Amino acid sequence: MSRRMKEEQMRLNRYIARCGASSRREADKLIESGRIGVNGEVCREFSTRIIPGTDSVTLDGKVLELPPLLYFKFYKPRGVITTLDDPRGRRTVAEYLAREGIADGVVPAGRLDMDSEGLLLLTNDGGMLQWLTHPAHEITKTYRVLITRWPVQGDLDRLRKGVDMGEYVATPLSVMRMGPQPVDEENAREGYWLEIVMGEGRKREIREMLSAIGYRVERLVRIAHGPITTDQIRPGEILKLTDVELGMLDGLKES
Repeated sequence: MSRRMKEEQMRLNRYIARCGASSRREADKLIESGRIGVNGEVCREFSTRIIPGTDSVTLDGKVLELPPLLYFKFYKPRGVITTLDDPRGRRTVAEYLAREGIADGVVPAGRLDMDSEGLLLLTNDGGMLQWLTHPAHEITKTYRVLITRWPVQGDLDRLRKGVDMGEYVATPLSVMRMGPQPVDEENAREGYWLEIVMGEGRKREIREMLSAIGYRVERLVRIAHGPITTDQIRPGEILKLTDVELGMLDGLKES
């Protein structure tokens, strides 16, 4: 399904590019040449900002319309880079988007380390991307973390109070022991799961936070981003968000 969230003002060249008419650089040339119209008038001002859905933009008299907004969830497997291009030739999210025939412009909302796995939200809605990823909104992300020894209560208390990382203090919103599970079936070693909920979240923060108090992470899985979870999705799978899931995001955004 597609839907249009409320959009704020957008630079004219970005709007033209989002409509698929050209790149942003080429859009500037279209504006300069007088081929772009805004609300029935030729526009040659690069600084022009328009409101999608309210202002009319044309190229050589033909109305330009934004493509429908798309929202997906993706279970990123381990070993996949959260980017659309990698000069070193590693597997990327783009491979999975291409496999599903998902249009250009759909990008991940945030990142997961290559060695981590789990939920990524994907969209071409710039407003939603900004809302999901801006640190000030502190949209929760929930992780299951496998470590190789049982965490003592004192260490759990240290995590909950915050771990000094030098430049900042990493403070989870919650930390809970989940119990022993096999690390893998081949050697049957046991490890132990923690469920950790983060607000802002930084690159490799959970791994470094646990390393700082003496624990090695064997596996790290993001199981939720805000109200959206990995329920009913398998590694490598991309699913459209349902009406219910989109409604939950709307509700969180308005709260």
